[in-house]
Amino acid sequence: MHLHIDKAYEIIENNLPSNYVDKVMAKIKDETLSSGIIRNIKNRVTKYPNTRINVLNALVEVSKEYQADLNQLKENTKDN
Repeated sequence: MHLHIDKAYEIIENNLPSNYVDKVMAKIKDETLSSGIIRNIKNRVTKYPNTRINVLNALVEVSKEYQADLNQLKENTKDN
């Protein structure tokens, strides 16, 4: 499990957009979830990933979506 969490953080560190908090909150409908919890999980300053794996998954999803958007932009703007 720890290897998967490390891989998730690698994806997040390389691809997460600056406006990630609202995107994560939109993916997770949880009244107890705060922007602080999301930022703490993203920055690895807390042990939440063990109990908030859904937030870590949402961070990875947002990262992958952002990377896909960047790749599409590169494809759309490359010279023919």
